[in-house]
Amino acid sequence: MRRHGPLSEGSRLTEFQFKTEPFAHQREEWEKHRETPARAIFWEMGTGKTKLLIDTAAWLALQGKVDAMLVVAPNGVHRNWVEDELPRHMPDSIKYTAMTYEAGKAGTKTHKEAREKLLKAEFPILAINYEAFITDRGKKLVWKFLKERKAFYVLDESRRIKSPGIKRTKSIVASGRYAEYKRIASGTPVANGPFDVFSPIRFLDEGYWKKHGLTTFSAFKAFFGMWETFRRRDTGREFAKLLGYRALDHLNALLEPISTRLMKDDVLDLPPKLYTMQYFQMTAEQARLYRELVEEYVAILESGEELTAPLAITRELRLRQVLSGYLPSDEDETPRNIPGRNPRLALLIEVCEDIPHQAIIWAHFRKDIDQICEALGQEAVRYDGAVKEADRAIAKKRFQDGNAKWFVGNPAAGGMGLTLVAAKTVIYYNNDYDLDKRLQSEDRAHRIGQDSPVQYIDLVCMDTIDVKIARAQQEKEKISATILGDSLRGRNFEGLLAQATNMGQDSSDA
Repeated sequence: MRRHGPLSEGSRLTEFQFKTEPFAHQREEWEKHRETPARAIFWEMGTGKTKLLIDTAAWLALQGKVDAMLVVAPNGVHRNWVEDELPRHMPDSIKYTAMTYEAGKAGTKTHKEAREKLLKAEFPILAINYEAFITDRGKKLVWKFLKERKAFYVLDESRRIKSPGIKRTKSIVASGRYAEYKRIASGTPVANGPFDVFSPIRFLDEGYWKKHGLTTFSAFKAFFGMWETFRRRDTGREFAKLLGYRALDHLNALLEPISTRLMKDDVLDLPPKLYTMQYFQMTAEQARLYRELVEEYVAILESGEELTAPLAITRELRLRQVLSGYLPSDEDETPRNIPGRNPRLALLIEVCEDIPHQAIIWAHFRKDIDQICEALGQEAVRYDGAVKEADRAIAKKRFQDGNAKWFVGNPAAGGMGLTLVAAKTVIYYNNDYDLDKRLQSEDRAHRIGQDSPVQYIDLVCMDTIDVKIARAQQEKEKISATILGDSLRGRNFEGLLAQATNMGQDSSDA
């Protein structure tokens, strides 16, 4: 039984006072749906989703409909809610107490006392990351929070629960039953295809898909996917292979009543994104290693041996590593440099020499970031898994204050939740297939507060897996645009990719 009632009458306002003035699109959504029980905020990154959610929580609190707020967000992003977004946007009329749940400190006396104090606060706000949610202490705290308080429940970057069968998704969907007011927020809700949206919508309304005849995830996949049955030559076992998608316009129609979709170009007067590619060729040794890996890969396919997903991922990982100038050794998997110059790193240095202002450099491997930071020296700050949380905050502040020229990070660590509008250029040292990480990381610089065009530079080795990855990302973007009803803007790499392929017919400087 909940022990807390609405905020005191003295806390209510006859007219809501925003702490920061909303843009027209924020005000319109807030006025129309501030008391809607469940809503999906599918706004592109940088359009102000977080402020909208904070203003909605404040309104519901002042109406006595909620007396707490629960935010589940990716690691690091949950901290930004407490340290940056709430102080900036929460109206002064809401006397809130906010806490970031830290799984590593959860067993300490201090953290336990802080949790107990939070539950007794007038308007407590708990921010917890998705990973900590499924720890024993984290889950118990969330369930206690939801059962004792009337919480406004938010899943930030809700695509984190896209897989229905995993423990985290099941637990979060079940916990949603205990909150009357819920929101999911994501700028890229279907980055990898239509199946991504099934579980987040179930969090908002467990019976939503069932009401439309899609009783299970299997039924959902069968309806929106095109499948064909194949038989493995080696084992004779049959399996279903996804050939493509269908009925995406129908999925768009199903999402429309419970969601809002906005692109930055629709609502913000932001400067443009400008895209270009810089090309390099492999050294003779790189080309030899690359060919050997490709030939080995083809031989496996032709032999009829079962190609498992882990094996395919490992093969492509090796190809990407060769293009970055190193390979794990067979003995201990410790990366070793390929003898000779590193063309990708050399091209990066050339590009950086021509940039007069601050820039972000995204790279996907720790070894990449090691090499980049060593090459750029004291002018660079580092933001990846090798850096402690406290030091990441220092790195971000140093960059935003203009005391560092280069922000070198991994999109998995820094691609969400950060505002890095000091950067006018974003360099992609390399890429992977994850469109969500790509789009999220692009918009660290291109968001509210940016007053200059942002230049995006991809470093690409011609006629290699670099080109394959870029094409795959663009195809995913087209599918997402159909589901969400977007006009296809964003990146258009077709001409650049064709050029990369044509230039790469001789992709070695031997």
